[in-house]
Amino acid sequence: MDISLSRVHQQEGEFGISLLEILVVMMIVSILSYLSIPAYQHFTYQRQLLHSVRETIAFLSYQQQQALLFNVRIKITLLLSPNNKIIATPLHSRHLSEQQDIFQLASGIQLKQSTVSNFTFGGIRQTLKPMSFVLHSVEGEVKIIISSLGRIRACSQSMKAFSSC
Repeated sequence: MDISLSRVHQQEGEFGISLLEILVVMMIVSILSYLSIPAYQHFTYQRQLLHSVRETIAFLSYQQQQALLFNVRIKITLLLSPNNKIIATPLHSRHLSEQQDIFQLASGIQLKQSTVSNFTFGGIRQTLKPMSFVLHSVEGEVKIIISSLGRIRACSQSMKAFSSC
């Protein structure tokens, strides 16, 4: 009778989870979490920079299209870090309001350097001096280049989403 009771007790104990097993699983989960958090932060910073570059190009393209559509000149002013703003001002327009359009970069993204501080999208001809400026974040830099014909493109040495400069 004692033998059968001890066997029943052993069988019941085999189906449970020991404290040591729980600690081992918790240790493995904590190590994996510790290793994945920096990779996730790197990914989110890269996505934030990519999104800011796309928004900046969209803002500039919109201003360029407005200048072409209404045959007006729109002055673009780049305010470098710490302001990190791009300001578009229509010059002498009957069709557009005289208000400035202000584009503020996301936090963590800086407008680092620029070949010029002001340039103008100018009506139908759309000719201007070639220029570029750099958006910088923790994860890298992206250069936005505007050609003399007004083509806007981005390049980067560190981000694979863009062609290299």
